[in-house]
Amino acid sequence: MKALLLSQYYPPESGSSAMRMSELAEHLAQQGHQVTVVTGFPNYPDGVIYRGYRRKIYQREQINGVDVIRTFVLTTTRRRSFGPRLVNYISFMITCIFGGLVAGRQDLIYFYSPPLFLGISAWVLSSLYRIPSVVEVNDLWPQAPIALGVLRNKGLIRLAEGLERFVYARVDRFLLYSKLMRQALVQAGVPQEKTEIRPLWVDTEFFAPRPSDETSAVRVEYGLDGRFVVMYAGNIGLAQGMDTVIECAQLLRERRDIVFVLVGEGVEKAVLARRVEQQRLSNVIFIPYQPVSVIPGFLSSADVLLVHLDPAPHRLGTIPAKALAYMSVGRPVLMAAEGESADLVARSRSGVVVEPRNAQAMADAVLELCDDAEARKVMGERGREYSVAHFDRGTLLQELQVWLEGIAQAGMRFGRMPEGR
Repeated sequence: MKALLLSQYYPPESGSSAMRMSELAEHLAQQGHQVTVVTGFPNYPDGVIYRGYRRKIYQREQINGVDVIRTFVLTTTRRRSFGPRLVNYISFMITCIFGGLVAGRQDLIYFYSPPLFLGISAWVLSSLYRIPSVVEVNDLWPQAPIALGVLRNKGLIRLAEGLERFVYARVDRFLLYSKLMRQALVQAGVPQEKTEIRPLWVDTEFFAPRPSDETSAVRVEYGLDGRFVVMYAGNIGLAQGMDTVIECAQLLRERRDIVFVLVGEGVEKAVLARRVEQQRLSNVIFIPYQPVSVIPGFLSSADVLLVHLDPAPHRLGTIPAKALAYMSVGRPVLMAAEGESADLVARSRSGVVVEPRNAQAMADAVLELCDDAEARKVMGERGREYSVAHFDRGTLLQELQVWLEGIAQAGMRFGRMPEGR
């Protein structure tokens, strides 16, 4: 099978889309398939092109057996503003088509959404090559930017909703990890027979409990030794609502033994850092973005790992990839979210669920976990066991590969996927 993967982000970037697409691409390549990825020049999350790369029309490289074509993208450091982000998305949507032409004829196109603009690129290329397209939907768009208040203009909202209808009508298959997302797509007019639900995956061998010398090194380096560490690792953006965590830290400021550690970057980090400075909170520590290779050591150094998602209808079906990594390293999860994220933690009994946007509930849960080391140990063990049993990357990627092979074969037989197949 010759597979063309479209993703605006790809390693050395480390966001969830970059990691998922690289893991899928490398798995398919290891199984003997010819895989080409079209992506942008790495710049996430700061909007600055990474060292070692420079702006070109396109650049080709080999990464772990995968042919990677990087195309020009207009970057922006103003990620809080919808306009600059829109230009960023549209620029890659256009150059991605060029990258697909450079790649040549394929048997299958697979793209990651959001951004949904890649649906236009996939439609153009799948029409030219007469091959099926598959979209992996990880968040509902444009519902997400509308709920966040990033997209407010009524005219732009209508255009965004029109883009959603246009793309969804032209995609052959939809890959989802959530029943609630499937319901939302079906309500938007997507035939249910075009949808497929498959669990998220995590590399349970990589995201595994780390030895004490590795975790001790992290604690010593960042002054965490002897303190109860509540850690968040990931994007510090609008959807995460991390101001609630700062409010929780304010409530617990007298507990000198408890510290909140936020690892990562994002559009809200500077705002939160100013608030911490203004309130003179000594129990909040910001750690810059860390390469993926060291993240398991950071996660394993925590006593509790935190997820917070602002409540919104479109997020009820969201499960952050970080939650699976948290469970896989064997640490208890403090889940401040609603919907399927909360259900996952409750079902696996791997942590404590509290209401999002409720700093007092979060503070009470932190105190409860701090006082019960045995409960934390049991929760962590349950999370690790559940993750290995249900989200193991190797098993789920093999199953996904077989599904994609079937779609590619049907596409080769009929030129394009016939309706209902």
